[in-house]
Amino acid sequence: MSSAITYSPAPVAARVDGVPVAAVTLDETIGRILEMSTTPTTDVLVGVNAHVINLARHDARLRAFLETTTFNYADGQSVVWAARSLGATLPERVATTDLGPALIDAAAGMNAPVYFLGGAPGISTAAAARMRERTPGASIRSAHGYFGEAGSDEVLSDIRAHGTRILFVGLGDPLQENWIQQHRDALPPVVLTCGGLFDWLSGAHRRAPKMMQQGGLEWLWRLAIEPRRLARRYLVGNPAFVAAVVRQRATLRTAGARRQIA
Repeated sequence: MSSAITYSPAPVAARVDGVPVAAVTLDETIGRILEMSTTPTTDVLVGVNAHVINLARHDARLRAFLETTTFNYADGQSVVWAARSLGATLPERVATTDLGPALIDAAAGMNAPVYFLGGAPGISTAAAARMRERTPGASIRSAHGYFGEAGSDEVLSDIRAHGTRILFVGLGDPLQENWIQQHRDALPPVVLTCGGLFDWLSGAHRRAPKMMQQGGLEWLWRLAIEPRRLARRYLVGNPAFVAAVVRQRATLRTAGARRQIA
């Protein structure tokens, strides 16, 4: 992969329950981000999973925001499967937990400063320290996510002072999207939503075994780690997501049948 590659806009491969999802691989996503990081504009990328799509179904503000991003990538395997079941082609899942470390490696090679914003006090700091140890030369500054609206100006000032080119915002959905939308004009060239990424990068949580990741069962591992916080998201949200995709498939089939009759 070379930062000299010029990428065309990421194509929208599918709309899963109305949310646009781009057809990109992990390497393509990194390449596009590196290119975007050199521009004077602000590009926003969102990793969408079943939870984000469920939220967008009932949150008009989030749904509208997802239409304004540079592109949304399939952070969840369920989104890849859903898109394929709807007749679209997504090349692979782009897990933010995989994207984060790989992007930091690439950013270090370009001397592009990175900023971690979010998480409980101490978590993003630990994540930044661990990534700097893993990738010597990585320029990473951090701030926790408990700053409140009154603290946004201070946070934005620190982001600018760092010369940030790539900003990870991990405030949880939909708070992180709302914060980005509110401050979009003051943000650096590339902004990525990342949910609980800093918990994983810091070592506070351990990732699921590869077999579970590849089998689309990483959600079950996460549920076992944080059952009280995630029970509703997965045990109620996953069936709701499946039902929405089934409804969408039925609608597409009905529309196709009508076109054939006409």
